[in-house]
Amino acid sequence: MRIKLSPLLIDKVLVAVKDGQKLILNGVVFDFSLMKEGDILPRSAIDSEWFAIDPRSDSVQVLNNELVLMLTLPIPDNYSQEQAFPVDLVNVPDGVVAFPRPLPLEGVEPPEFEIPAHTVPGIIDWSKLVTQEMKDATALADHLSKMKAELAARNSAAAVQILRIQDRIETIGYGIDAGEATDDDMAEQDGLLISLKAWKSYKFSLGKVTAQPTWHAAPVWPATPAVPDIDAAPAGRSSELS
Repeated sequence: MRIKLSPLLIDKVLVAVKDGQKLILNGVVFDFSLMKEGDILPRSAIDSEWFAIDPRSDSVQVLNNELVLMLTLPIPDNYSQEQAFPVDLVNVPDGVVAFPRPLPLEGVEPPEFEIPAHTVPGIIDWSKLVTQEMKDATALADHLSKMKAELAARNSAAAVQILRIQDRIETIGYGIDAGEATDDDMAEQDGLLISLKAWKSYKFSLGKVTAQPTWHAAPVWPATPAVPDIDAAPAGRSSELS
C-alpha cells in the first residue's frame, strides 16, 4: 500500500490502521479488497472526510498490484517540515500507520493516540468503481470510432478526387467531340484516365478494409494515389484538396 498525504491545518486527530487491503480510520473500516489491478475508485464514492483529492488521479486505485490512495494529514500549529511537505508512505506494513510527527513543545509530552476498541464499516459506493475491463472497453470503443472516422475521411477524399477527374475528362471529351481539342488536351485526358482508374481502385480497396483480420486494431490502408493537377480547374488543384 502507498499512502499519499495532503497536509491540512486542523485541530483533529487521525489514527489509521492498515490491515491488508483494509484501512481503518478512527475506527471506520474501509475495505478495498474488491479492487484489482488497474481499477479506480473515485473520491466521490467514499464517504469519509479523510480521503483527500489527488489532482493527478482519482482517490483510490491499484497500480502495479499496489493500492494507492491519498489521505488528509491533520497538522497542528507546531507542525514540522515533514508534516508540511510529507513524502509518500510506501510499502506500508500492517498495524498503526506512522505519520510524520509535529515539532516537540518544551515541557509538553506528545499525545499518545489510542486505537479505537470498536470499528464500524465505512461507506463505499461500489457502483462508481471503474474497473480495468471497463477502461479497456472504453479505449477499444474510442479506437473503433477513430478508425471509422479515418475510413470515412479517406472515402470522402477519394470520392472528391474521382468526381473532379471525371469532370475534367468529360470536359476534354466535349472539346474532342467539337473538334477543338489539342494534342495536349488529349494527352491530358489519357493521363487522367489512368489516374481515374487508380482512384477508383483505391476507393474499392477502402471498401475491403473492414474485412481485414486486423480491423480495427491495426488496419492496413491501401496506398493513396497521386492527386493530379488540373490547371483548367484552379479550385480543384491538388494543393487545395490534398
